[in-house]
Amino acid sequence: MQSQQRSSRAVFTRQLWHPEITRKRFAPFRRVRRTLPVFGLLWALTAGLVMPTTAPAAAKVFRAGAALVEITPTNYPIRMAGSLVLATAHRAIDPLHVRALVLDDGRTAAAIAVIDSCMVDRETLDAAKTAAARRTGIPTGRMIIASTHTHTAPAAYSCLGNEVEPEYVAFLIPRIAAAIVTAWERRVPARLGWGKTDCPEFVHCRRWIMQPGTAAGPPATFTGQPTNIVMMNPGYANTNKIRQTGPVDPAVTVLSVQTVDGRPLGLLANYPTHYAGVSEAGVSADYFGEFCRLMAHELGVEEGQPFVALMSNGTSGDANCIDFTKPNWKNDRFMVARAVANATLKTLEAIQYRDWVPVTMRERKLRLKVRRPSSADVRAAQKYLAENVGDRPPRNWDEAYATETVKMADWPARKEIKLQALRLGDFAIGTSPCETYGSTGLAIKEASPFPLTMVMELANGCNGYLPPPDQFALGGYTTWRARTSYLEVEAEPKIREGIVALLKQVAAHGTPPAQR
Repeated sequence: MQSQQRSSRAVFTRQLWHPEITRKRFAPFRRVRRTLPVFGLLWALTAGLVMPTTAPAAAKVFRAGAALVEITPTNYPIRMAGSLVLATAHRAIDPLHVRALVLDDGRTAAAIAVIDSCMVDRETLDAAKTAAARRTGIPTGRMIIASTHTHTAPAAYSCLGNEVEPEYVAFLIPRIAAAIVTAWERRVPARLGWGKTDCPEFVHCRRWIMQPGTAAGPPATFTGQPTNIVMMNPGYANTNKIRQTGPVDPAVTVLSVQTVDGRPLGLLANYPTHYAGVSEAGVSADYFGEFCRLMAHELGVEEGQPFVALMSNGTSGDANCIDFTKPNWKNDRFMVARAVANATLKTLEAIQYRDWVPVTMRERKLRLKVRRPSSADVRAAQKYLAENVGDRPPRNWDEAYATETVKMADWPARKEIKLQALRLGDFAIGTSPCETYGSTGLAIKEASPFPLTMVMELANGCNGYLPPPDQFALGGYTTWRARTSYLEVEAEPKIREGIVALLKQVAAHGTPPAQR
């Protein structure tokens, strides 16, 4: 009996799940199932219970992180940059750092790093960016790396009396990358604001038109500059000086980053003047490093825990700290740092912070001609050096520029440079890889579509001085052909227009910037 029951159940089961029987049996249910969404929607509309088709958007969170990594050399003596003749350091007066800031709007992240160095070439910076990109995922095109232009840092680029220190460059690359990576890893919810305050006390045009015949220079064969009616740093007592050649930009521009509860997290400042100088012999970050330490002290925080200040160089190619219209002028790195810090503190008092702003960045490359020496110039320089210098380092202007002429003999006809623009809401940063004149910086700011624009020089490379075309007719040090000044005469308008075009591109992305 049980056997017959099991057999009947098996037959029933096979019939129940037979494909044809199943199709016919469940067809009515399939028709009902297809109509259920319609009835359900009608019921929901009637009841007023229709749910939104998408979940509410998550609140936007801006995140930022900051870091500093020490780059003080460990091996001495070491050649230093920024000197016409060979200069070596046997000790450090104060530490050198790479200081980094990473800004992330939740969709786009960008990194800014500032190096306590006179200048660093593009190849070195590109290597550091590539290493940082592998760890963070931030594209290299969204990284700004600039040099402060302290003249008391190891030579990371060959020019004038000091050739590069290759071992120091190898030491530098991973530390630049580490600063960016650490800043990325330290990101926390943050808010940011910006502003500016003028500090005219320590920014003065250093190029002066002189009485005819009183502005001498090396032979035109060595500089490519047949006329010199301008002198750099003529001194107060020099009665041959007539007037300065151009305007300067006195603005201390500030980007401040805080945690969401108002604690200092990062600060990027920019001031368009050259180094202040150090009276002692040794490695020093000059006023740039002193400013950063001073700001941490003034804000009541410890450097790197987690607050980091960055001090970048503005358009200071024709400006420095000295006022040659006044006798007994005094300045040092402490005085300049104090004045710039006071301007920064004044700015911070008035800043309004934003909880979230969009991050947008664009990069453009330009290929520009190089002012190379002629074959005749090179032969003349080689003859001069063989007869007067031999194997020793150059000791004066003529010897230094004869050496530069020979060094540039095999240079390419063109060099590629990078320009960038970074937008943070209604604030923007434009970058130049050159020592850029104050008039150029002011023109970029005036043409910028943003209410406030910072212009950072010696960023993403070091492509020499950038005199406007009309300045070549005046001559002077910054126009003399060398590894410190070699781009074509028409480079300045091309670079200036390129930066403005990038600023307009980032302004067109998203909400237009507020009106000035």
